[in-house]
Amino acid sequence: MKDFLNKMTDKANEMKDAMLDSISLDKITEKLNGIGDAAKEKITNTTNDLIAMSPIIEEMGYKTTGISITVGLPPDITFHFQKTADVSAERRAEILEQHKDKAMLGTIVKMLVTTDEYRDKLKLGSFKFNNIDVCIGLTPGMTIQLVPGGLQ
Repeated sequence: MKDFLNKMTDKANEMKDAMLDSISLDKITEKLNGIGDAAKEKITNTTNDLIAMSPIIEEMGYKTTGISITVGLPPDITFHFQKTADVSAERRAEILEQHKDKAMLGTIVKMLVTTDEYRDKLKLGSFKFNNIDVCIGLTPGMTIQLVPGGLQ
């Protein structure tokens, strides 16, 4: 079994080395510099739209604790949230109705609510639910951060 694991590790390292040899930093930099003005403007506009939604999301019980922007291939924006209050589904629906012109708002809120429902099913023990990260990019997703009860 040990020989098998060693062989697998060696193969994985060979593949990693082959991939790194074929990808140069110059090529990556060239690709980043090649992002067109229209794409840069789209990233900027999307970021500004999402930043403007933070106060609305806060009404729904989630405080924005930070925003990370990755300017790369592909670009993405990650919002970091902490839950601050329980807001009823009816109230969330009212707020969404008031802001129905903001397409991304509904998606972000659904992700936060889904995360909250998931959290309710977890047996946290000595951990507590600390942060929810929502990534808006080519592959949208969520990350949940759990920390030991005594840490913030």
